[in-house]
Amino acid sequence: MRGRPVKEIIRVLNPIIRGYGQYWKHVVSKKTFSYMDNYLFLKVRKHLKQLHPRKSWKWIRKRYFKKPHHGGNDKWILTCPITNIQLMKMSWVKIERHVMVAYKNSPDDPSLRDYWEKRDRKVFNHENTLDRMKLARKQGYRCALCKHTLQNGETVTVRNLEVTTGKVTKLVHVPCIK
Repeated sequence: MRGRPVKEIIRVLNPIIRGYGQYWKHVVSKKTFSYMDNYLFLKVRKHLKQLHPRKSWKWIRKRYFKKPHHGGNDKWILTCPITNIQLMKMSWVKIERHVMVAYKNSPDDPSLRDYWEKRDRKVFNHENTLDRMKLARKQGYRCALCKHTLQNGETVTVRNLEVTTGKVTKLVHVPCIK
């Protein structure tokens, strides 16, 4: 992508960074994430120097590097000066350890219903996109039509449902639509 605008580079790299981060977040990878951030910074710096060969590093830094939109003190986030989108850092991905099920916790035990619902929500969040996770959280992880949990093994889809105030986007089980 030599010579391409910063906006295109950010749009290509962000899904790749996010994907690798999500894939490796379950193992000991914070140090590797930091290494990858440094590597990307060096490559971005080289790209910007090639993009503006007659400009000083101070001018490039002032034009392309800003603080993150979500807050923080890091002022070295590559930001498109036109669209204001930012390059994601791998170190922003939270490390989440896998928790094993205790030997005494049976899914058939009614007293452990809350425990299993919490685990199911975690699995649901790992298998779905951010938009679907937000919808599920708003709905309390329940189907909008049948009010059963979304994690009962049935396929879940996004539907626009008619309500008195207009259309609302909700998560529903596929069998409930019919």
